[in-house]
Amino acid sequence: MSGYKSLLSILMFLFVFPIFPQNHWDDYIHEKTEGSTYLIFGDNVNLRETNNINAKVLKKLSIGDSVKILTKTNQILEQNSVKEYWYKIQSEKEIGYVWGGLLSDYAFEWNDKTLLARNLGVRLRKLELKLIQNNQILSIGSWDVGPISNEGWNHTIYQPTSFAPAPVAVFGLRYLVFSEIEYGYTNEQIFTMDKDLKFVPQFSWNPGACDPPSCAESWLIFPNENLPADKRINRKLIKGKPNTIIELTHSFDVDDESSHEYFQSEYNWNGTIFQKKENKVTNE
Repeated sequence: MSGYKSLLSILMFLFVFPIFPQNHWDDYIHEKTEGSTYLIFGDNVNLRETNNINAKVLKKLSIGDSVKILTKTNQILEQNSVKEYWYKIQSEKEIGYVWGGLLSDYAFEWNDKTLLARNLGVRLRKLELKLIQNNQILSIGSWDVGPISNEGWNHTIYQPTSFAPAPVAVFGLRYLVFSEIEYGYTNEQIFTMDKDLKFVPQFSWNPGACDPPSCAESWLIFPNENLPADKRINRKLIKGKPNTIIELTHSFDVDDESSHEYFQSEYNWNGTIFQKKENKVTNE
């Protein structure tokens, strides 16, 4: 099977099979980690005396405020199709309860600003982002990304000056998406930000996936970067191209050490979006 067809067969499992009912993640409610610190995702959030929406309000919490998870309760609340647990938390000297849907699931700093990410659950299959500064929202957006687990969050801030005209920011947000291939797979969504600090989703890529015996792994090569040759897997040197992100995918058979095929995509920056060029198979 060609590298392109092998990759397609893996992606069919990743993206098509989840549409059928009774998936293993249907009843999954993602959880925050006890003892960890999270940032408030909502604004003017009530810290309550007990885990009930009618309980006494102890104080108000602002978006971006830091809180520590003390305990996950057994109380679940569903609002706007988002189902989450209530948590006992600590905010400075105050201890109270907050619904998990009002907390970010991941956050990172960018310059003097903070980016907050929220998993809207396996029913909505959406990712919501907010960019904030000094407890004020600067930008917000949500996108369909599939059923996300709360494991595997990570991010990469790329160099925007690699492109001309340069966007304000280029970053990748990684998360784990449930699938029928074992437990799930890692996905990275590439975003840019324009001069108005608006999130612009570009493209997503999968660093690696396996449905044995067919497997695949991928790399991104940015301008002014090179992906070195690797004789072990018959990979040639790949040189970066101006204003282009190259995605190189290696398709291989775990039962056949001589099976190594490569598939290349190119995303050319036009000042607003990365336009995907026609895919091609490289002869390795």
